[in-house]
Amino acid sequence: MKKVLFATTALIATGGMAAADVTLSGSGRFGIVYNSALDGAGQSKTKIEKRMTINVDGTGSTDTGLDFGGRIRLRSDEGDAASSAASANVWMGNDMFRITVGNTEGALVNRIGYFQGSIGLTGLHWANVSFNMGSASRFILNTYSSRGNAGDVVRLDFNVGGFGVSLSSDSTGDHLSNGSEDGIAISYNFGDWNVAAGFAKNANNSAVSATERDMFSLSAAGNIGDFGVGIQYSDLEDVASKVVLNGEYDFGQTTVAAFVAHTDEDTVGSAGIGAAGEETEYGIGFTHSLGGAVLAGGISRNYTDETMADLGVRFNF
Repeated sequence: MKKVLFATTALIATGGMAAADVTLSGSGRFGIVYNSALDGAGQSKTKIEKRMTINVDGTGSTDTGLDFGGRIRLRSDEGDAASSAASANVWMGNDMFRITVGNTEGALVNRIGYFQGSIGLTGLHWANVSFNMGSASRFILNTYSSRGNAGDVVRLDFNVGGFGVSLSSDSTGDHLSNGSEDGIAISYNFGDWNVAAGFAKNANNSAVSATERDMFSLSAAGNIGDFGVGIQYSDLEDVASKVVLNGEYDFGQTTVAAFVAHTDEDTVGSAGIGAAGEETEYGIGFTHSLGGAVLAGGISRNYTDETMADLGVRFNF
């Protein structure tokens, strides 16, 4: 990502501090989105999509070799009267470890390949994410929030060679409730492949009840010749399990990606996916390089059998 230098080399005479920088970066997108679910609500099924995001990052280092920094994000979407500022995160560490505090991912989201197989301009229903099981666990785990307050996560990351371990705790839980999520996840990179596994204690399940439930997840992704492939699996205690397969292939400047996902409820109705107790979701999308920007689009079918599609342009700066 190309970063614009906002201020450089702020020298601090006390505390053993060295150079500090502030940089701006961001992304934008615009296009159209179709959602068949809006028809029943009496709304237009096709809408304009636009978003702009600006990241403000401060970084520095100490004379002893520790790096430190923080981030705050501004975001504006279609229909917003004003931009929203996300709560900040701050961090400190070196090549082997880092501690991050504030608005940041929990251990599982940091290590597990949940977002592999994402399609389209907007991600559509995000049905390719294995912890999204019907209506019961929409973004149940600690994720970075681009707007508002996502909670106060404390995460420790350790990396040695190809191995990585993350530990996290959040006293305020996920975006929807005041539960407490504690997680541990490990990952290993070898060649073009990555494998990861993780466990979250007290992942809140407020869409079903106030009960806090445990979640286990694993993922693997890599390349087989010119194909990229991946698999992920999540199990939410006493609710459901979900497996997702994804793949992609490059055709010059164009990449085509697809996924298929299957959810099984532990008891019918526990995940809110309907009377059958199981559901299959799928989607396909593409990106095409415009030389500095990307044309992206896709179509997917979710657990309510609604269709969503999008097409547009996105870019980073």
